[in-house]
Amino acid sequence: MRTIIVGGGKIGFYLAKTLLEHGSSVVLVELDKEQCRFCANELNYSDVEVVCGDGTDDDVLRTCRIHETDAIVAVMGQDENNLVCCQIAKRLFGVKKTIAKVNNPRNAETLKMLGVDIVISATDNIIQLLEHEVDISAIKKLIPLSGGASLLEITLPEDYKLDGEALMDIPLPQNCNIVCIDRNGHTIIPRGKTTLHSGDILLAVALGEDEKELRKALKIKQ
Repeated sequence: MRTIIVGGGKIGFYLAKTLLEHGSSVVLVELDKEQCRFCANELNYSDVEVVCGDGTDDDVLRTCRIHETDAIVAVMGQDENNLVCCQIAKRLFGVKKTIAKVNNPRNAETLKMLGVDIVISATDNIIQLLEHEVDISAIKKLIPLSGGASLLEITLPEDYKLDGEALMDIPLPQNCNIVCIDRNGHTIIPRGKTTLHSGDILLAVALGEDEKELRKALKIKQ
């Protein structure tokens, strides 16, 4: 998933950091040069791009390759700026999902009426909405289970790096199990010698702490 975050303050910074840890590709837009330097230095990830500019300027958003973006999150200090940013993204560039932080709760309904898809104020809720509302992730949480586990749906890409590899040769996390494979409409109950192929849809059970390791083991990017 590719996300543009507009606003590099505390919320934008920690949101970017969390999304990167979840495997997303992130572009962070911030107007203040010093804050840009801080974010660029602290977010030492290969998948992050920090752009110094005004997130309400369509030329700046073009620089961020907004036409390739799945979601935009506006977390600037003023609600009107967050609204303008989301409106430009939706109306001019056709971004699928626009999310805005609202600083004054009284403005929430107004932003929704003016076209913002999701209006929220807490960083954790933004992350949760990105995971569940933007239906483009290679790994989706289907059902939360007891003990901190989740049932996951994993779609292997068409150019899957491990195509033809047997499950027994893939170092899956200890607290994770592939329970079912859908291959071209046919259900496979996997064993150790079962091989994975491009386009397979896997059902897996994993503890939350091992979801990131599962992504790494299967060599899947979000």
